[in-house]
Amino acid sequence: MLNARAGWTIGLALLGLLVDPAARAAEGLPTLREVLRHFEVAYVDTANPAALALGALQGLARVAPACRAELLPPPGLARLICGEARHDIPLAALADSKELARELEACAAQALAAQAGLTRIKLERAMLRELVARCGDHWSVFLEEELVPRLVDDGSTPAASAGLLFEPSPSGLLVLDVVEGMPAARAGILRGQRVEALGGRPAALLNELEALALVRGKPGEKVEAVVAGKTYTLELAEEPKRHLSVSELGQGLARVHLSDFRQQTGQRLAGVLEKLEAGGGLKGLVLDLRGNPGGLVTEGTAVAGLFLPAGPVVSVAGKEHQRIQVERNPQGGLWQQLPLVVLVDHRSASVSEIVVMALRDARRAKLVGETTLGKGTVQDVLELSEGSALKLSTGRYYSPAGTPNYDGIEPDVSVAWDGRGEDVQLKRALALLGK
Repeated sequence: MLNARAGWTIGLALLGLLVDPAARAAEGLPTLREVLRHFEVAYVDTANPAALALGALQGLARVAPACRAELLPPPGLARLICGEARHDIPLAALADSKELARELEACAAQALAAQAGLTRIKLERAMLRELVARCGDHWSVFLEEELVPRLVDDGSTPAASAGLLFEPSPSGLLVLDVVEGMPAARAGILRGQRVEALGGRPAALLNELEALALVRGKPGEKVEAVVAGKTYTLELAEEPKRHLSVSELGQGLARVHLSDFRQQTGQRLAGVLEKLEAGGGLKGLVLDLRGNPGGLVTEGTAVAGLFLPAGPVVSVAGKEHQRIQVERNPQGGLWQQLPLVVLVDHRSASVSEIVVMALRDARRAKLVGETTLGKGTVQDVLELSEGSALKLSTGRYYSPAGTPNYDGIEPDVSVAWDGRGEDVQLKRALALLGK
């Protein structure tokens, strides 16, 4: 879920319905210009203008069948053909976001004139969705206006969901995780299964953030999901408030699972460790970060700091390293000598990976499980003027030793597990602690 922030103004714009194509073309593409400017100013990498242009033209052609886009050999010229009209974009000569916006607006004007019934809003959204998808960073996504409120938590209504997370793959959208006890889990949906449709929309046309929005809403709402060839009707339920669970495993060993990093996670974990010690001693800990998608960097820093000496835990570098922010552990943790094993899998991401990298740099813990997701970017959700939103990667995480996270973190001990039957990953972690 996205955090509500100052400046969110999600409203309804009354659009003129009886406007001829020429008048609509004159409006330009204001949201597209905003997005291109964000890429120019804040995007952590340098976006390839040619890739952005080709993505936008592909989105245009999807909603304007009267038009087709071509990449002419040798690469360097993109052509849009709408009936007798055509427009060429010299990809290699594009200088900046303003020039790219002008070229794409000219293409949009052709499409609006050629395709009966096509609105500027529908066209611009289709172009933006594919433009952002082609930026080179699959964590950056465009979100349509009607889906934004489903992901904004302003505290006014209980958050409800089907208990599903998603990930992209070459074969399409997959189930990344199924939250235990939630509707999807009760229905029998399993992680790793292929998603074919959500809320009546083909999954092939959804990114993971759009998919997440479609399985969120108010308690009692229903959503239809087609997964692995089977249709499910899922009634949304309130999300579990508990995010820290403890299991005492005998012989002074314990497992603590963190489902995310929210406010006071570090403080709550410290309280749990104190109780375990007072209850008979704590000789070893399994910190379980499987399925943990991240959360607050400050809380990840606090959790790692319980087991580390004072010093940096993570640094965040923005575009071209123009700004660098360092999160530090202000004082040595009380459990620096406690034997520690960390469990991870391919769903462990973002702040979970920050914790893992800090512990690994300090040679503080053994890592057991599967390679983590590899989400080493900072993302901001940027409100756009017409109510839509852009989730944009604006920085990168680096470990205390200066290591970035591009492809995930490999465990010291690799143990595969599908989530069913005996927990072989936990068993291996306990064996390491026993030694």
